[in-house]
Amino acid sequence: MSSLPRVNIDQPKYDQESYVGRAKHFFLLTNPLNVLASAAKLEEARQIVLKYRAGKDVPECKTIDDVWRAKYLYDSAFHPETGEKQIVIGRMAAQMPMNMIITGGEYEYEQRFWGSIGAI
Repeated sequence: MSSLPRVNIDQPKYDQESYVGRAKHFFLLTNPLNVLASAAKLEEARQIVLKYRAGKDVPECKTIDDVWRAKYLYDSAFHPETGEKQIVIGRMAAQMPMNMIITGGEYEYEQRFWGSIGAI
């Protein structure tokens, strides 16, 4: 089996000088479907990233895109400085669903608050 090409996975996959590159990076990192990944899948992604960073072969990955998928799954669930797995509501992948709940709650509160003020 041939080894995978070496790329710097500590840098974003897409060019950060362009809007499209930044958007692609952001959407991959905050993909809400990553919240549904099992603990086993997250651990597998973590092992792939750690092995690849160490320069070891990663037999789980057939292509470099598999490494990138694992990297974005890893980045969406683990703290960037400590490497600890975050609770679900604190993960990058949970930002969109959690913020929808918060925004919806704020909107509903505002409607009730101003509605009750208007009734006085």
